[in-house]
Amino acid sequence: MQNGKIGFILLSGLMIGPILGSGIIILPPAVYETAGNYAIFAWMLMLGLSMLFAYLFGKLSIMIPGDSGVPLAVERAFGTHIKNLSAIFFVLAVCFGPVAVVGTAGHYMQLLTSQTFVQEKWLTFGLLCIVYIILTRNITAVGKFAFVMSSFIVVTLLVGSLHTLFTADGNISLTEPITVYDFGHSLLLLFWALIGWEIIGSYSLEVKSPERTIPKAIALSFTIIAGVSLAVALAFQWTAGKAGMKDQSLASLLESLFGSWATPLISTITIALCISTVLLVIGAVTRLIYDQAKSSVLPKWLSFKNRNNVPSRALLLMFSIHSGIFALYYINIVSIQQLVAIANAFFLCNALLGVLACMRLFASPFLKAGAAVLSVCFLCILLFSSPFILLGIAVVSVYFLWLQRVENKQERRSMLRRVEE
Repeated sequence: MQNGKIGFILLSGLMIGPILGSGIIILPPAVYETAGNYAIFAWMLMLGLSMLFAYLFGKLSIMIPGDSGVPLAVERAFGTHIKNLSAIFFVLAVCFGPVAVVGTAGHYMQLLTSQTFVQEKWLTFGLLCIVYIILTRNITAVGKFAFVMSSFIVVTLLVGSLHTLFTADGNISLTEPITVYDFGHSLLLLFWALIGWEIIGSYSLEVKSPERTIPKAIALSFTIIAGVSLAVALAFQWTAGKAGMKDQSLASLLESLFGSWATPLISTITIALCISTVLLVIGAVTRLIYDQAKSSVLPKWLSFKNRNNVPSRALLLMFSIHSGIFALYYINIVSIQQLVAIANAFFLCNALLGVLACMRLFASPFLKAGAAVLSVCFLCILLFSSPFILLGIAVVSVYFLWLQRVENKQERRSMLRRVEE
């Protein structure tokens, strides 16, 4: 690795696990329950949109590289204050989300070990500490670790699904009708699977030859993600349709090949997916905090990287925040579900600003139209959030929009004065 930078293989390893996410475990049964055997068409449509989403943010990360990622593109499109709004959305999302994700990993760790000596919540905190220890290493070491986990996830799910398709008795029948509402609801569920591609921009300065590495990494990652998603969804439908059941566990896909090891494997995969996700988002937000501090938006002392090129002070800040959120979770003031709801709303806001920036920055009518479709979909999903969260988002957004409007007026006045002089 030249100068501690990574190539497309390790960058793909960083992306595959988090973008597959826990959705690859949760969504196949949920979407099948909603759309029946038409679910595979919902997966195909959503993967098409996912490819567009990945392409848009890959282009953005090459066009406007930097540690801030999406907020840099938002700044180019709409101005400094809207960039800061995007940064706030992403930072808030990562303040709440990782504890929920690691909490899920802690739950599956408890199921996997079947021990009672260490409480589930302390397993959660232990896993959180392990994540932060990994993040103190340089990007090459983190990329290798993520690549190993992603490879394990992909190989296990792909081999198990293909084995089920070729050996298990099953069928897929499209004789039963489906309503537009049910198919639309299945698409709504699957839209969560798009989130993740927008974070690639935060690593654009830590890859070799970004203009070549990023497109290759996106192509490889998407091919693998699409292959695994379709194989898992199709295999689940194949066996669920035969059994006439709509509430099966995904472990059933692995039983024909792995037998009694299927359930422990699903638990292990879920833990690996959760850790991969948290590594990606915390790594991205610490780089954003570093860049914002370097621009004097945040305190200057946060603009420091250690000899591993890790923004260590930003990492320490996030660990302190996550320890505080964990304390609230431990004493039952907040739940995993509440943390997920808050984080998802802010992640969606950041992604929405990103696709709106794509509409402004790209000249291609096709890309503009694709970004418009994605922005409408993200906005619709966002409206399902809690009214209190939506109110908070609206208040903050109006404030930053007002600041940007004031700044734009001042700039226009300055330009007019220069012209008059």
